[in-house]
Amino acid sequence: MIFGVYSDEAEGYSEISRDAVIEMITNSVSAGSASGFGKRSPVERQVLTPVSKTSYVKTFVAGLLFANYIIARASASNAWRLKVATRAKQFVANHFDAIDFDTLGRFARFWSVSRDVDLKASLGGLRMTLVHSAPPPDSAPVPMHTISAILLPGVFWEGNKAKWIWKIKSQSKIHVSLLLFDIVPIVVRQFSESGAAQNFAACLHYLLWSCDHFFCISSSTAFDLRRYAEACGYPSIPESKTQICKLGPARFVLDSGESGEHIRIPGMDAIAPGKFVLFVSTIESRKNHDFAYLLWRRLALKHGANLFPLVLAGKQGWDTESLMRRISHDPVIGGHHIVHLDNVSDVQLRWLYANCAFTIFPSHYEGFGMTVAESLAFGKPCVASTGSSVEEAGQGLADHLDTLDGVGWIRKIEEYMFDEDCLRKRSSFILENYKQYTWKNFTAPIIGHILAAGGIQLANEA
Repeated sequence: MIFGVYSDEAEGYSEISRDAVIEMITNSVSAGSASGFGKRSPVERQVLTPVSKTSYVKTFVAGLLFANYIIARASASNAWRLKVATRAKQFVANHFDAIDFDTLGRFARFWSVSRDVDLKASLGGLRMTLVHSAPPPDSAPVPMHTISAILLPGVFWEGNKAKWIWKIKSQSKIHVSLLLFDIVPIVVRQFSESGAAQNFAACLHYLLWSCDHFFCISSSTAFDLRRYAEACGYPSIPESKTQICKLGPARFVLDSGESGEHIRIPGMDAIAPGKFVLFVSTIESRKNHDFAYLLWRRLALKHGANLFPLVLAGKQGWDTESLMRRISHDPVIGGHHIVHLDNVSDVQLRWLYANCAFTIFPSHYEGFGMTVAESLAFGKPCVASTGSSVEEAGQGLADHLDTLDGVGWIRKIEEYMFDEDCLRKRSSFILENYKQYTWKNFTAPIIGHILAAGGIQLANEA
């Protein structure tokens, strides 16, 4: 087995070492920071300080590299185009936190043919993909004729990877499998950026013609995939071609480390253990933070200082600036009924789950609903939405309510918030009955299928 990274510039996969993959995963863990609405904490003031001169220097260098790439794109030299593209991507990836993307966006627009195109969003999205989008220095191309099976374990809708896979599949007998989390940009397109939605559908088109097997993280995702293929006239996808592999818990869920008072989060001194409600999710429209804000506004008007604060743990995502501004300026919220924690680490997230009273999760649509599963794993009641895969993750133990039933949500939240005996009994019942998914259950069918597709039989099955 080898790990490979696809590059549009190289038009193929380049091999990367196992150590490099582990380093990528390790480096994705970041330290936590906090910000309270209405008044800035010392952490927030530090985050909001202007970028340093070093940042501007690195931003300027990134802009020059981008300009060089734009010029190279007009060249007939594939080698030059690949070299400068790789260099630009690696520089931005290595110095991402030091680069001011507003300034880099202005550089991009200056060198672009059409200056009316806003490139800030696309540049801002580089954080998740830049490290993986260019082959590492001195990496060797993967000779695809030696490969018997390939697993696409995540993002497939960037660049020309899906189309390239389709071409390779049409020229060889390679077995192609896809790990599919959801088809959000198709079934709830209104909650996705227009460009991302178009790219997703276009790339999925090639995979629906080339994939031999789909690993789906929920029955809901598998059902959506089969229904979409049938509605659009693609070859039918039988149930035998889809396999449900529900995600195992994150590492911090299984960690037996301390979750006591000394593991506190900067800026959260006013939050008392057992006296706050938790909402873990990237802040984006699909997760329905608007609904959570309106709930807490109504509860604040009714209960005032007796209301448990709502802690939003997650990075701010696409199209939420207006919501965050409304929350921060709302006199009813007053800067203390809703607290936003950004870049929360695993240790801090464990503390939040272990010390919250209960959680809420009013998401419009999910591929799995990991927040619900994590909450139940800690024995914490979760008031969650209905539909998609959220109820699968709840295993009948979460409290599922339609988000059109705001009164029902308020009643359930008040019950858990002000009836300690009810909350304690529900928590005990969850701890006794929740069946936690394991990573072994998730990975075993994937590994077994890929090995079988490659003609390899496990030793204990021989």
